[in-house]
Amino acid sequence: MRRLKDYLRFLVWNVGLGYIALWLMTFWTLDYGGAVFGNSGACQPADAKVLFYWTCDPASPLSILAAVANTALTITVWAPVYVAAATVEPTAVVLALPIMLTHALGLPAALLVIIRLMSGSFAIRRRLLRKKSSPPSAPNVSARPVSRRAARLVKPRAFFGLRGMEH
Repeated sequence: MRRLKDYLRFLVWNVGLGYIALWLMTFWTLDYGGAVFGNSGACQPADAKVLFYWTCDPASPLSILAAVANTALTITVWAPVYVAAATVEPTAVVLALPIMLTHALGLPAALLVIIRLMSGSFAIRRRLLRKKSSPPSAPNVSARPVSRRAARLVKPRAFFGLRGMEH
């Protein structure tokens, strides 16, 4: 059971981090895609009239980056278009279903990852502040180990549970 829990934790962390990376790639494409792809000479905007994508020369190393950027745009920015197309055209469900599953699984996992990272950073900060603010003090009296004689205050029994006891 512990192994299954570890596998699920690993899976949720990877899905959450992947979803965050997907949105970071989308924002990077929207902010800097024109400067990177447009000024390269090997890439140009696609001929699509409705959606905006980048097409690059297949020999250019930017073609891989453009494919990743186009995938990020498809899953995030253009997702409503593909989902709406799936309501009209049944063959578009093949593309709309993975997009919806990405958001249905990725968003909660990303929120969990962000909450865990923030919680960990606050715990580290709290621990560091506690070390700085507390002066070294005398050892706590209750933290001393108990001697064997003090631990033997309870008289040992000759029976277990209620057996051997008179009712």
